Amino acid sequence: MNEADLIYKPFISESKSLVIAPAGHGKTHCIVECLNLSKNDQLILTHTNAGVAAIKEKIKKIGVKTSYTVETICGFAQKYVEAFVKKQDIPEQDSEEYFPFIISAAMELFEKQAIRNVIKANHSGIFVDEYQDCTKSQHRIISLLSEILPTHILGDPLQGIFDFNNEDLVDFNTDLDEFKLTGVLSKPWRWVETNNALGDDLLKLRKEINHRKPILLTDFPSFENHFFAENQLYDFREQYNAELRKIIGKEKSLLIIHPVSHNKNARAKLVKTFNNSFYLVEAMDDREFYSLPKQIDGADNTNIYSTIREISLMLFSKSKVNDWLGENRLKSKRDFQAKLLIEPLKKAFDSLSKNIQLKTIAYALKQIKQLPENKCYRGELYSDLLKAIEQANINKKTVFESMKEIRDSKRHIGRKISGKCIGSTLLTKGLEFDTVVILNAQRFECPKNFYVALTRASRRLIIFSDREEISFS
Repeated sequence: MNEADLIYKPFISESKSLVIAPAGHGKTHCIVECLNLSKNDQLILTHTNAGVAAIKEKIKKIGVKTSYTVETICGFAQKYVEAFVKKQDIPEQDSEEYFPFIISAAMELFEKQAIRNVIKANHSGIFVDEYQDCTKSQHRIISLLSEILPTHILGDPLQGIFDFNNEDLVDFNTDLDEFKLTGVLSKPWRWVETNNALGDDLLKLRKEINHRKPILLTDFPSFENHFFAENQLYDFREQYNAELRKIIGKEKSLLIIHPVSHNKNARAKLVKTFNNSFYLVEAMDDREFYSLPKQIDGADNTNIYSTIREISLMLFSKSKVNDWLGENRLKSKRDFQAKLLIEPLKKAFDSLSKNIQLKTIAYALKQIKQLPENKCYRGELYSDLLKAIEQANINKKTVFESMKEIRDSKRHIGRKISGKCIGSTLLTKGLEFDTVVILNAQRFECPKNFYVALTRASRRLIIFSDREEISFS
């Protein structure tokens, strides 16, 4: 029997079905093949915006005849809540109550027949990707949707790494009785044409993690292992730093994964240490995307200078900003060329001291970015903030409202992450890069995070650790 008869057709023939999909084993390929066997207007749900973009890209590459929509579960729920719930009842988007409210309100909405009719009118079936990352409440949403439309879920218990507000994830053994297991994907698509040996080693790693064994890195011939003390990473004179610089210079499709997911500071520091030779993957709902617009909205002509300076110190090289922007005013320059460079910024701040205009704030930030030897270490934050300021000016809205629209758009459409970047397993899950570098591998505390991190690589997997054996708490 071919794969269509063995996996795809049984999967879509059931009204509620489940396929187990190990990392790199063609989960998206399975979705594409199933789309081609399905009616129009299929809805594909996943968890991250990077995942949305990755699914869209792969579907476009392979090609499908069926019409489809790809969204995050939260984005889909958010769309209905914002359409059918009073605006004043919805918490602010930057508050901790926002997403729990969205999920809870969506559950109530999806119980109503009128809303079910709307969903039925727009879609004929549902595929849910990365089901192991569903929380119990998200699973409840999918269960409600499965009462409306045929629902097919794909997931892998070994990749369940998300932690939404400390809520328990779905348990494949106890929570999925209503979904019939129709198959397990067995072909390692990610490595078939790029690095078969790596695919074999990652399958071996999977088995050892499932058996709760410590991982001896030298037991995997395809892993490129380097053993250095962790503190050598930030010192350009040390070999750890030198090896990483060499890799960054050589590779074009490169993901660097830091083991600490809950705090971006270590990753942001590395972007600076390696002189912006890769970029920081930002969390979609990082609070600074909302706090900076609020600072601008709340500024007046008495504090606009300090507001822009404070934002600049967050976005750009602190030393370069401080070379030009003093604590209370621009620094005086004697050099003729420096005077020419600072003059446009001086005029902008003079104008803002009399009359706050968003277009002048945007202009000032652009001028600061262009100061000699200045570097922007938060590229996405700077880009979205500038766009929010400009859109707020055109549409006569607050910068905060404009930022919400920009982030919501990315949430629904997805964002493409490629090139050279640094992230965590949470932010890059579902993505694939030619080369993946794992930093300080000994710091991974969870075997699932470790497995997800390593399986992002399609050609080269490079691991830095201070020891050969990795054990998990």
